[in-house]
Amino acid sequence: MTKSLAIAVAFFLITPVISYTQENADTKYWIIFKDKGNYKSDADMSPGSPAYNAAREIISERAINRRKKVLEEEQLLQYSDLPVERSYVNGVSGLGIKIIAESRWLNGVSAYLTAEQADKVRSLPYVSKTAVVQRLQKQKIGTGRTADITKSINDYGNSRKQMDLVNVPKAHDLGITGKGVLIACFDDGFDWKNHEALRDLNVIGEYDFINGDPRTYYEVNQSYEDKRNQGQHGTGVVSTMSGYKEGKLVGPAYESDLLLAKTEYVPTETPMEEDFWLEATEWAEAEGADIITSSLIYKAYDSPFGSNSYEYKDFNGKVAVTSFAASRAAYLGVVVCQAMGNYFQTQTPSLGSAADADSIISVGAVAPNGTPAGFTSNGPTSDGRIKPDVSAPGVMVYAALVKEISGNDSTYEYVSGTSYSTPITAGICAMILSAHPELTPLEVRDALRNTASRSGSPDNVLGWGIVNAYDALLYHGPVWSNSAQFTEEGGNLIAGIKSASRGTLDKNSMLMWYSTDGGNSYTKTAMTYRGQSDADSGGEYFAELQGVDAAQELTYYFTVNDESGKEHSSPVMKK
Repeated sequence: MTKSLAIAVAFFLITPVISYTQENADTKYWIIFKDKGNYKSDADMSPGSPAYNAAREIISERAINRRKKVLEEEQLLQYSDLPVERSYVNGVSGLGIKIIAESRWLNGVSAYLTAEQADKVRSLPYVSKTAVVQRLQKQKIGTGRTADITKSINDYGNSRKQMDLVNVPKAHDLGITGKGVLIACFDDGFDWKNHEALRDLNVIGEYDFINGDPRTYYEVNQSYEDKRNQGQHGTGVVSTMSGYKEGKLVGPAYESDLLLAKTEYVPTETPMEEDFWLEATEWAEAEGADIITSSLIYKAYDSPFGSNSYEYKDFNGKVAVTSFAASRAAYLGVVVCQAMGNYFQTQTPSLGSAADADSIISVGAVAPNGTPAGFTSNGPTSDGRIKPDVSAPGVMVYAALVKEISGNDSTYEYVSGTSYSTPITAGICAMILSAHPELTPLEVRDALRNTASRSGSPDNVLGWGIVNAYDALLYHGPVWSNSAQFTEEGGNLIAGIKSASRGTLDKNSMLMWYSTDGGNSYTKTAMTYRGQSDADSGGEYFAELQGVDAAQELTYYFTVNDESGKEHSSPVMKK
């Protein structure tokens, strides 16, 4: 188990507000509570304690297992996991204040307040402080031509160029597709059931944080009414990451599992959307997400919400609510991919939140020829860290177009923006984690950075350069296909697998370990090298499992030795 991840929890700097002269509730505040009711900050969080049990009701087993990669046993559940005290929330609501969002991590709620309301809230005995916080601004560079694709060009169709640029097809050829990795995507909605490239996605949960329901597609008759193009952005985003329609569009992680969060309200640009992002982060982390990807940028507010705006000095990873949430998620073992923004390269760096967060992967955009996109935002952060971390295709990216706009389930469009380079990168992160589930967020980031096109000379436009999916996969050691291929020959079950390594492997040491009793006991069998051009660094292998019926359930994994004799192991797989 890896315990080397060292991520500082960057709490955003909220300052108590003394006085505002506004008469209208056009400034957003966070109302921070002193404690969590019966549970104080020094609450006993040891296993079996009341506080531990209360937190365990919220945090899933999958989340616990992911946290084990980065936290010691006694830290797996923390005070911040406990729910917000309901009586405190009700007390604020009782003042006639409409709550926007709640946060376990911040131990508070957000709301638009007048100066008079802010004074009343601060007088509540359980309120620690109130603070003005910042806002969201989503950017989308305009679409190019729209095409209804009816004929197959090749397996990737018109998405081939964007996948070739980041070396995804070579990684797919190994049978690595993001299988078993849970990605949470935050955007303006997802009409995934009504597009041919998306309807087979394995969506295990979705939630509309704007209207508080489990539907993320375009709807009418809601508290916050959707525009007709609600979900257009998110549908395209998720298609570039996990979409699959042979001959048309193939994303890097087309066998990943998904959580979908609707956090961006298209008709208006208001500060509440940032709070929905925070709520979604807490939800996704508790559900056990391995990766969070966001193409929503937080920067400056329009009137009358100027008091919630950011300045460049704030982009140090410690001010914005979303930057706090992103860093906190990374601290808990989640790989966070965040778009840099589309504000061009400017003398005062143009990045936005949450791209300034610490320990995450901020993503810039490149054109099909590998040059920086003209619009991609530049770093560094105001405290001097290089941003972006890496870059990926973000110009003329092929994506699904939502049915509400196209009128059918088979239309695609060319789109541009860091909104699309980010999910492509997140999909590659899923491929890495499917091959190496033990990796921490910083180890995944290392794999991307140190194999990217500018790894030796990073800058504040492309970061460490264009990602290379295949090389990043091999950075932390040998990899195997996400699952074996099984056939029957002569009454015996034959298992075939692909393996690759950037170092030399002893091909005669490849073993398959399989279990027919759910993993309680394993039988090992030698694998035979089937051949490949580079025999030492990988290839195709097969094993004959005598006496095993094709219908039997199997738990299995593989081991191999490198040239120094060190043994490497694949993840445990199931048939």
